[in-house]
Amino acid sequence: MAGQISATCRNFVLDPATEVLSGECKDGQGSNEAWQPTSLDHNACLVYDDERDSIFWRQGGNFGAQCDSCHIVWTKDPIWGNQLLNIACICSGTEASFELDRSYIDNKYGTLVCWPYS
Repeated sequence: MAGQISATCRNFVLDPATEVLSGECKDGQGSNEAWQPTSLDHNACLVYDDERDSIFWRQGGNFGAQCDSCHIVWTKDPIWGNQLLNIACICSGTEASFELDRSYIDNKYGTLVCWPYS
């Protein structure tokens, strides 16, 4: 599983019409790391399963076929107390959420990517 993207990325915006997450991520290049604009289409990484009634990681998952009205939700980690990046959507008529910070989405040199890196 990849790392916590909110630790190295900021200014997240989620377009509810396209399910594209945009923001800025550190490029990891030494002590003068630059913030790079980046975006990731969740259709490349996520899927909604009607039987499980949940969103989960699957490369090429075609997320937008089942989910819409998505928005960013920050939740508090019950153990460490830090804020965790999540999305919440309506999927096949049901409310569903997914924790992006503990998923297979990562910051690779300033670019949001699905893992394994595509």
